[in-house]
Amino acid sequence: MDSHRSTGTNGVLEGLILRAEEVLGKMLLKLQRTRMPLEEKVRMINALHAFVEQWEGALADVKLPPELQQLGQSPPSKPKSHGDEIMDVMQKLGLNGDDGGGGGGRPVKNGGRSVVAVPVPQEEAEPVFEVLEQSLKEYSPGQPGTCFVTYTCPGSRRFFMMDRTDRDEADRTDRLLASLQNVTNRREDLPDSARRIFGVEVKGETFRAVRSRSEPAWLWLLDTGAVLPYEESMLLFELPDFYRRQEPLARCCELVDVTDRKFRGGDLARFLEVNLFCGREFEVVRVRGKVLHVNLGRAVARKRNGVVKKVREEPTAEYRISEKTLTQEQLDVLYEEPLGTTNAMKATMGYIPKDDTRICPHYEPALEGCFKGSRCKLLHVAKDPDGWTRDQTLHKVKIRAQLNEPKVGSVVHMIPTTIVNVEEFYAHLDVTENGAKLTEMQALLNDPRNVKTFRPLDHKPYTREYVIARYAEDGQWYRAEVLDYFHDGLVVVLYLDYGNQERLGMADLRTWDDRFDYLPFQAVHCRLANVTRKRGGEGGEEEAEDIQGTLALREVIYDKRVAVKVLDVRSYWEVLVYDGCGIDVGEFLVNRKVALPRNPIVIDDAEAWVPA
Repeated sequence: MDSHRSTGTNGVLEGLILRAEEVLGKMLLKLQRTRMPLEEKVRMINALHAFVEQWEGALADVKLPPELQQLGQSPPSKPKSHGDEIMDVMQKLGLNGDDGGGGGGRPVKNGGRSVVAVPVPQEEAEPVFEVLEQSLKEYSPGQPGTCFVTYTCPGSRRFFMMDRTDRDEADRTDRLLASLQNVTNRREDLPDSARRIFGVEVKGETFRAVRSRSEPAWLWLLDTGAVLPYEESMLLFELPDFYRRQEPLARCCELVDVTDRKFRGGDLARFLEVNLFCGREFEVVRVRGKVLHVNLGRAVARKRNGVVKKVREEPTAEYRISEKTLTQEQLDVLYEEPLGTTNAMKATMGYIPKDDTRICPHYEPALEGCFKGSRCKLLHVAKDPDGWTRDQTLHKVKIRAQLNEPKVGSVVHMIPTTIVNVEEFYAHLDVTENGAKLTEMQALLNDPRNVKTFRPLDHKPYTREYVIARYAEDGQWYRAEVLDYFHDGLVVVLYLDYGNQERLGMADLRTWDDRFDYLPFQAVHCRLANVTRKRGGEGGEEEAEDIQGTLALREVIYDKRVAVKVLDVRSYWEVLVYDGCGIDVGEFLVNRKVALPRNPIVIDDAEAWVPA
C-alpha cells in the first residue's frame, strides 16, 4: 500500500515539474520576443526569486548529469540577490542615484530640470521621466531628523520619504497637500510634454505627477515617489502655477541600517515594507547624487496617508484652507493677475477664444457647409447664439464637501434608497442633521429664482461630469453625475443624493452651480460583503434569478432602518447588513437561494460585534 502511495505521489510531482518547465520556457520566450510591462517583470522576479531561494540550497548536494549541465550552462557571472534584481529595474527608472554608474540611467542637465535618459534595448519601452530638479544641499553626514516613509521599492532597501524635521515646513507641507484636494479643473488626457506637472487622483486622493517620455505612459507621483502605469480611467486635473512651482516633496533614500533597539535584525527590505506610511527618526550617512543614504531609528507619531496628523489646540469652525492659513507669498501667487493687458477677452475670461479663426464665417446650416464646398478647410459648425465658445469647456468633477467616512469595523445605521441588484445598493446615513440639510438644499435648488439662473449645457457632457438634472416623475431638479452620453436625446445620469439612474435628454440638464456643493453627496454606494450574484445560467434563466434576488433584497431593506457593519471604505462601502431583528441579510438571501455565499473581508483590528 505504501509503495502505491509513493508511486502516486511521485507521478503527481513529476507532472508538476514538467508543467513548471513549460511555464518557465514560456516566460523566457515572452521576455525575449515581446515588450513586457515593467509591472509584470517585477512580479516574475519576485515569484522566481522566492522559488530559487527555497530550493537552491536544499538541492545543492544533487549533481546533474553532464547532458543536463550543458543545457543549464550560461556565461559566468556573479549571482544577483533579489534586491539587486529589483535595483536593476529601478535603475532603468532613473532612480539609481549613483555617481558613476554601471549601466544605470544617465542624468543630463536641461534648464534646471533633470532628464533621466535610460539606455534600453530597441525592443523595450521602459519609462523615462523628466522631473523638477531637487536639491539635497541641506543634508550632510550625521544630520538627524524625522521622516515618513511614503513608498518602498519591492524587495529593495530603496525607499522614498517625506522630511518632517522642521515643524513649520511640515505645517506648510500639510497645507499644500490639503489644498491640492480642492483642485477641480479636469484634464481630458495626459499632457504631451513630460515636463508638465499635473494632478492625478489615486484611491480618492489627488497627487502631483509627471508622465514618462516613452510609451506606454507611466506616472511618477512627485510627493510620494511612487511609479505606476497610466490607466484611462484615472481622473486628471490641471494644476495652477503655484503647485507646479513647488519642488517634489518625496526624497529618494537608501536604507543603510536600523538603529532602533526594538529591531532584532533581519531583512531590511521587509522592515521598510512593514513601516510604509509610518514615521521614523533618521540620520544621514552620506549623500550620493540624488539619493540620501540613511539609518532609520525610533518610531515617531502615527500618521494618516503619509502625513502627520496634527492635533489642534483649539477647535475652529473655519475651513482648513482659507486666507488665514496661507502665507503672504501664497496669497500673492493666488491672486496674481496680469496687469495692463489690452485684450478684453483675456482680461474677462482668462483665455483668448479661437472660434473666429477656427469656424467658417460663411457656414450655412441648411447646406451643412459653405459656398466653397470641400475646398474650405475651416470648421463647419454654428456659433453658439448665446456667445459660448466651443474651444474651451470647464466642467465640475469634484466638490469641496466630502462625507465623513466611518472607521473600518464600526457599526452605523442607514436607510437604503436604491436597490441596484442582490449585492449592491445605495443608502443614506441615518443622521437627522443630514436629512434636514438635504431637504433644505432641495428647496433652494428648486426655488424658481435659482432655477432661472441655471445655464443649459453648452457642450457634449463629459463622463463623470457633475450637472443639475431634472427628474421626470416629479419635475424637480437634483444633483447628478453623467455616466454616459449617446446623443443629445439620450444621456444616462446618476442622481448623487439618492443613487438611482435615469435616461434624459440634453433639455433636462443644466450646468453645475457651485452654490450647491456645500453639502456632501448623500447616497452612499454599498455592497454586501457575504453574498454575490448568481452567474452562469442560461440567458433568460440567469436574468430571472437576478431579478428575484434584487426584489428579495428590496423587500427586506428598502426604505427601512438597518444596522450596517463597515468592512471597507476604499471605493464603495463593503458591508454586512442586519435588519431590525438582528438577522444577517446576506445569510437570509443565501437561504432563500437567490444569491450565492461569499467570504467577507477579515478585519484584524476591529472589535467583535454582535447585533442586538
